[in-house]
Amino acid sequence: MDSLPLVTPTTQTPSRRLRLRRLVALLALWRQRRASRRLLQQLDGRALADLGLNLADQYREGGKPFWRK
Repeated sequence: MDSLPLVTPTTQTPSRRLRLRRLVALLALWRQRRASRRLLQQLDGRALADLGLNLADQYREGGKPFWRK
C-alpha cells in the first residue's frame, strides 16, 4: 500500500510566509496609491501644471479606486 506524503506545519511554512509577505506588500501598495491620489486631488491648477498635468488628468487619476493601477 502506498502511503501519502506527510505534510507537517514546517513544510507549509515557507509558502504561507510568502503569501503573507505578498499580502502585506499589496496592502502597502494600495495604501500608498490611496495617499498619492488624495494628495493629487488637493493640488491646484498651478501645481498640476508644474507636474505636466491638467484638471482632466487630476480627475481621472484621483477618481480611480486604490486597487487599480
